[in-house]
Amino acid sequence: MSEQADFLLRNLPNLLIGLPGHRPGGLLMSLLLAVVGVGIGFAVAIVVGSAHTSRSRAVRWVAAGYVQVFRGVPLILLLLIVHQLLGSATVLGVVSTPLLSAFIALVLYSSSYQADIIYTGLRTVPTNLVDDARLMGSTRWEVYGHTKLPYSLRVMQPALTGQAITLFKDTSVVVILGVADLTTSARIVLGSDVTNAPYWVATYLTVGLLYFVVAFGLSRVARRGEKRLQRADLVHSLAKLG
Repeated sequence: MSEQADFLLRNLPNLLIGLPGHRPGGLLMSLLLAVVGVGIGFAVAIVVGSAHTSRSRAVRWVAAGYVQVFRGVPLILLLLIVHQLLGSATVLGVVSTPLLSAFIALVLYSSSYQADIIYTGLRTVPTNLVDDARLMGSTRWEVYGHTKLPYSLRVMQPALTGQAITLFKDTSVVVILGVADLTTSARIVLGSDVTNAPYWVATYLTVGLLYFVVAFGLSRVARRGEKRLQRADLVHSLAKLG
């Protein structure tokens, strides 16, 4: 047991920040992949989700097609397709690499789910809120930006948080491209040396624990944020009654 503990302690920095010469890596790389995938994906999702409610049938079809295509393809397959399509091409002045392929695939995958969530949230906006905003002289874009979108994001916050946590865990599939995320780092640490066989279970249990700690921490932070919003709504409602 002490040998396994020594092995884990020696390799813990490699699991957290990557192996020397391949940093950032490990858990840090997994977080970076998730942040980029969720962040840029969210910006794309707002456009796609909003287009899904457009008055133009053609725009709605394009938005719906985007969601259905990228949500319907397994992430591991999407990674391979994107990597094969990019090949050695240059994207915005950056030479294609497995890491760039992973970023693009995660953005496409994440944005499709987030767009569907945003679209659902936009459909839940009460008609009276929209009517009140219009009666106050707000333009169509002002109604969207100040009323519909904020309301939908608030209502769909738990779903968006859940999707972000899911994407963080799904970053483990980038191991097929050799990107030095947490799972890849664990595989490299163990290597092909048969003498490391006794450490496999302990190492992957540690990897699972790291994923759990981050996912659980994100869910708790999101829950606290949700409670603050609920208290703020309650205070606002009481102020109106007063």
